[in-house]
Amino acid sequence: MLEELDVRTAWEVIAPGIESVRSEMPWPMWRSEDIYAACLSGEAHTLVQPEVGPQTAFLVVKIVDNGGMLGKSLFLWIAWSKDAESAGKVMGDLEDIARRMGCSSIDFSTGSPRLVQYAEVFGFNKIMYNVRKDVSLEADPL
Repeated sequence: MLEELDVRTAWEVIAPGIESVRSEMPWPMWRSEDIYAACLSGEAHTLVQPEVGPQTAFLVVKIVDNGGMLGKSLFLWIAWSKDAESAGKVMGDLEDIARRMGCSSIDFSTGSPRLVQYAEVFGFNKIMYNVRKDVSLEADPL
């Protein structure tokens, strides 16, 4: 069963995992400090399986109101694990948490096609592709 972990007591253990997730993203839109602040304020929550501890696997989740007909979703902001099989071990717990919080979906974003394929095993569907072309900025636009 997943349990909430106080980010203040676990930060030294989970910070390297958070940074490893961030470093693998093609366009990180957040910093590790944003995760800490969101957990501290109650906007996000750090979850762990007590039997394995945060040094082995942890999640950072938050509720996102998508508005309109889409309703709320449980957003997996960070999912980090040393165990490749950990997703299967917590999926039922995540679904229960989502239902209890009034969420109609569980969402995550990734830049990894391999992770998208892995997630399909658990019933996730690709709903959108983000497409980006970087442009060079002029040194002094004025």
